[in-house]
Parts: sequence; C-alpha cells; structure tokens
Amino acid sequence: AMSTSSALASSTPSSSVSSLTSRVLSFVGLEDNPYFSAGFALGVAGTGLAAARGAGRGALTLAQRHLLVTLEVTSKDKSYPWVLQWLTQQAAPPPASGGGGGLLSRLFGGGGGGGALRQHVSVETVVERLANGKVETRFEFLPCPGRHVLRYNGSLLMVERQREQQTVDFQTGQPWESVRLTALGRSPTLFSELLAEAQAHADSKRELTTTVFSNWGTEWRPFGQPRRRRPLASVVLDQGIAEHILNDVTEFVDSQEWYVSRGIPYRRGYLLHGPPGSGKSSFVAALAGHLGYDICVLNLAEPGLTDDRLSHALTHAPAGSLVLLEDVDSAFQKDRDPTDRRSSFATFSGLLNALDGVAAGEERLLFMTTN
Repeated sequence: AMSTSSALASSTPSSSVSSLTSRVLSFVGLEDNPYFSAGFALGVAGTGLAAARGAGRGALTLAQRHLLVTLEVTSKDKSYPWVLQWLTQQAAPPPASGGGGGLLSRLFGGGGGGGALRQHVSVETVVERLANGKVETRFEFLPCPGRHVLRYNGSLLMVERQREQQTVDFQTGQPWESVRLTALGRSPTLFSELLAEAQAHADSKRELTTTVFSNWGTEWRPFGQPRRRRPLASVVLDQGIAEHILNDVTEFVDSQEWYVSRGIPYRRGYLLHGPPGSGKSSFVAALAGHLGYDICVLNLAEPGLTDDRLSHALTHAPAGSLVLLEDVDSAFQKDRDPTDRRSSFATFSGLLNALDGVAAGEERLLFMTTN
C-alpha cells in the first residue's frame, strides 16, 4: 500500500516540477541555495500558468471563429435604421398573458421578443404633422449602447450596440455607431432572414408616405418627416394630361428589360411647363405617391453648385425615387458674378451632360418644371 501511494504522489504535477527543478539546480551547482531554488520553482510554475492561459485564449478565439457567426451593421449602411426599427419592435411590450413563464422566458422575452432588451433603452422622439394640421408626438425606444440578449427564431442572439464618442460624422455631426449581432452556428442564413424582416417592417411603416430627399454635399438626406401620400385625382390638370403621363411612366417602369436588351440607356425625363400655381410640382408629388416612389428635390440655383456635383447628385439618387428639378429656366443667369460664392456655378451644358451624357446615370426617372 505504501509503494502504491508513493507512486501516486510522484505522479502529481507538484512532484514533477520539484524533480525537474532539483535536476536543473544540481546541473548548475546551485542545489544547496534555498533562495534560488524557491525562486526558480516559482518561475517555472508562473511560466506554466502563463502558457496555460495563452492556450485557453487561443482555444476561445478558435471557438469564436468556428462556432459563432457575427454581423456588423454600421451607421453609414442603408440597413442601419431598418435594424434599429426592428430592434424597437422587439423591445415593444408583449401582449398580456395569463402565465408567468419561467426564468429564461422572462429574461429572453418569452415567445421571441427581447425581455432584457426592454429594460435598457434610449428614446427617440418623433414629431409628425397630421393631415388635419395637428402635431402628434410619439416616443420610440431603442436599445441603449451596450450588450443585450434576445431570442429570434429559436436562436439566442447577442446584440451589441456601440457608439464611438471620439469619432463623429463630419457631415451629420452624429457619433459613429454600429450594431454587432452574434449567434451560434456557422451559416449567416439567420442574419439574412433578420435583415429581410427588418426591411419589410421598415417598408410597412412608410407604405403610405412619401419621403422627400434634399442634396447635402455629396449625399441625399431626408428632408423633414415622411409625408402622407397625395391622391393623384386631387390634382386637376387639362383633360388627358395626367392619364398620358401616368401611362407613359408605368410603361417605362415595366420596360427595363427592353431597354437593356437593346443597349438603350434606361432613363427617362419629362419637362412640365405652365404658369406658377398650375399644379406642376403637385402633380409630381401625387405621381410619386401613386407609384410608391420617393422624391429627390435639387435646386439648380443652389449656392456653390457645380457641374461635377450636379452630375454626381443625379447619378447617385436613392433607389426607388424620382428626381425633381424645379424652375430650371431661372437657374442659368447670364449676369451672375463668377467670383460670388453665393451663386450657382452650374451651366446649361453641364445640365445636358448630367441628363444624357456619357457619365449620366441609369435607372432614373426625372422631372423638370419651368414657367
């Protein structure tokens, strides 16, 4: 029995480290120095612990790379507001139910919502003017910066919203933000379903509204809140004009393959003329609502506007929108001062090149108005 216990004791890690230390010290002639022996033993033990910790980190990194899928959505991406709205929907309180549910159900939101997601939120105040002139204010709750956990389609999903206080967008002045989504698995199919659902949710909220975009620098930004769509029949024009334009636009929208197969640039423009107040811009707004399009408004007399910026703006108009250039006849003045920074530097030839030049964009629907 004693020989067995001795064999077991000699096989322990402490005995192995002590034996190794004694052999090394005996080899260098420092076996009789107790201080050096103790320090050397601690050094060997620390090295072993550091190696074990490094191996643990490596194993954790390897597991994260092969067992988790991650999606990062930045504030510059078009889907970023869709994801935030989707998270807002997940943070909405669920309908009251009779059962209390278990602990995991309360933590992760029961049937798919985000229970913990509703506890730590930031507020976004939305002010909307109704058709009767009244102003309606509502509060939408977004997950605050930090980590949150929710359950989506039977999978646990970790949501991490990050906000960089040191980095801001120089064009908007808003801090740089991103949302990182992490789930178990190796396929990004879950994220594809989530993004599709977020887009569908965003489209359903703007289904009966028209967003007006204005050009700021090199990008298009929403101008004010989305507006309620105006019925096309509410704009009174001469007999047959509205029907003719609507039929032509509808035929153009449905004929993309015909243009592409024949190598014809897929773009179309209309010039509406008439005295002020005859309904030109109102008809364009009603037509956009009827087609489900947004409107991009560009003022050719905008201070600092150049031919290059005009071409860039028309080429990079948001998808699913039509471009409106109002009062094009008053944009090009012969007596303007070329040194005055408050005047526009766009030229008539630059406008023609932006409309139908070599660098002109495609998949574009454009309207111009003139008196």
